[in-house]
Amino acid sequence: MSVFNKLPIYKALICADDEGLMKISLVDQPAVLSSFVAFDKNKEPLKFSVQDEEQHIIIGCLMRCDFPIYRYTKELGEFYITYSADVIKQMSQKMFKDGNQNNINLMHQEDSDVDGVEMFQCFIKDDEKGISPVGFEDIENGSLFAAFKVENDEVWKSIKDGTFSGYSLEGCFELELVEDEEDKEINEIIDLISKIIK
Repeated sequence: MSVFNKLPIYKALICADDEGLMKISLVDQPAVLSSFVAFDKNKEPLKFSVQDEEQHIIIGCLMRCDFPIYRYTKELGEFYITYSADVIKQMSQKMFKDGNQNNINLMHQEDSDVDGVEMFQCFIKDDEKGISPVGFEDIENGSLFAAFKVENDEVWKSIKDGTFSGYSLEGCFELELVEDEEDKEINEIIDLISKIIK
């Protein structure tokens, strides 16, 4: 079993029609450890502050590729989850197909859905194709980015004062335990022995 900081690692999968990204939440501490950037009228990237003349536009990382995100559930205990480039691409396509790109809430709180926050751009980072947003050089290729126009004055005020600094996703994904090569070889041997016995 592959481990990170002595915790098991699972990879996220989308295997059914009712799985994938359902909602995007504006949060104070994004799990992907990347804050979004707010742009003023001159399009200068500003972190944690906004100048007077704003366009009300934010851009940031929705999901980092192959980045271990800490999680806890009663069933599995503590673990990490990762999203591969293929799953992120699948998640992005399905988000638009299902029309979930503008399902926005605040801090993952129930009944906190907000209007006036609309996605107008979404892309996957790819340095080789020149798709690499300024200010996010440390984010892995294959990661998903999105830009939103924020016309909700209360939400924009909270972005300006630093209450919200990034995105976090809500969705339904299947989990598959990541095995390291040694575990894989052992399991293949066990499977082979089982077949011989049968």
